[in-house]
Amino acid sequence: MKRISVPPGALKFRLVMTITLVIILILVFFNYTNRISVAIGKTSIQQTKNIINSTLMVVFASYAVKGELERLNELIGSNPFRYLETYSQLPATYRGDIGVDKSGDSRPGWYYDRANGLAIYKPLYDDKDYYFRIELD
Repeated sequence: MKRISVPPGALKFRLVMTITLVIILILVFFNYTNRISVAIGKTSIQQTKNIINSTLMVVFASYAVKGELERLNELIGSNPFRYLETYSQLPATYRGDIGVDKSGDSRPGWYYDRANGLAIYKPLYDDKDYYFRIELD
């Protein structure tokens, strides 16, 4: 019986191809997880914005029921996270107020810029910060 021999270098070729395939799969996996992390972060931002809007609607409704609509002017430029804390809806990543010096805390999470009246979100998996202003319609 005649045996089929393995061509010279076939083992090295198989090894190189296997390693190449594994590296490509790892790169695809990390690219996918990075895109998913950014998408999850954006969904989290939208969810927190919706919670802020809902909380401000509850505050508006409570002022309307009490006949204190003139107090709505207090909402303009105020920290919306203060109301979230009142209703136990404060995000776990809320880091507090940022004063004039914005370089103090650069950890990912939510901040409130008192000087400009902005809610700021610094994401973990994205390089840009997101800024939101609370306005009454």
